[in-house]
Amino acid sequence: MDSTRPTDQTAPGRPDDTIVVAVGAEGAAGAVAFAVQEAERHHAPVHVVHVVRAGAANGYPELLADVYAAADDTVGSAVRLARDLGGPGTVVTGERLDSGGLVHDLVDQGRGGALLVLERRATSRLHHVMTRSTLNGVAARAAVPVVSVPTGWRRPPAGAASVVTVGAQDAGEAEPLLRTAFELARERGSSLRVVHSWWARGLWSPVIDTTVRADWEGRARRELEAAVEPLRAGFPEVPVVLHVRPEPPVEALLDAAGRSGLVVVGRRHHLLPVGSHLGPVARAVLDHATCPVLIAPEAVAPRRSRTRRAPATTGG
Repeated sequence: MDSTRPTDQTAPGRPDDTIVVAVGAEGAAGAVAFAVQEAERHHAPVHVVHVVRAGAANGYPELLADVYAAADDTVGSAVRLARDLGGPGTVVTGERLDSGGLVHDLVDQGRGGALLVLERRATSRLHHVMTRSTLNGVAARAAVPVVSVPTGWRRPPAGAASVVTVGAQDAGEAEPLLRTAFELARERGSSLRVVHSWWARGLWSPVIDTTVRADWEGRARRELEAAVEPLRAGFPEVPVVLHVRPEPPVEALLDAAGRSGLVVVGRRHHLLPVGSHLGPVARAVLDHATCPVLIAPEAVAPRRSRTRRAPATTGG
């Protein structure tokens, strides 16, 4: 069996700035549109991939040929859509894959590009569990940023005001993620909203003095300001607003997502061991945000001293 038989749109080799977009049998118009937007922004090519899950068809050559033909049609349709959306100057290639598991193949494809784009579909409960597992698995393991695009997403009109929102979990370790968010906001001509929230039920009970709560919020804001200030100087064209508030982190980010063009979150939760993990906040935002969500791979940042924090905070 030819494990990666390409469609006739595939070019040998790929530039490392390629925007890779995964499509399913149902299509992925929103993900393709987002990938084309990013490709135009960076003058980069688009590469469409579709992973075949042949299953029982592997034992029946004629049935397997039909599966492959349908997969090639899926890739071809997505390639044509990308070319239509991007115009004649957009370089688009495509291929189908069946060399391994779905997550494995998509993660492997990401290694040869700059960005991996997937679509999050509104599905039945069972299919949602399977789809969520794929999306979370890819986002947890990919070596490049992964963007989840909700079904039905449409490219905003040219010149429309937009906001990039970033969830900053720990001000002392947030510099790489904040820098990524500043760069994305500058590329888009967007303003940047930096969200830091925390929630500890006991801390907000009536018996806790309001002075104590104000002290927590004040220290959190000062630490976040210290992390953001050097980046303000490096990105003077990006308007920045800090949102520091006592609120469950998932609620804070999902609320912000409803007023954003893109949400950026880090991949690894600070309480999980080092490795490819998604924290609970990142998972929830991936599953429920109404705008595209970019999961940034973890990066090592110089650690600064930090004040004691309430246990639940916005971020991965």
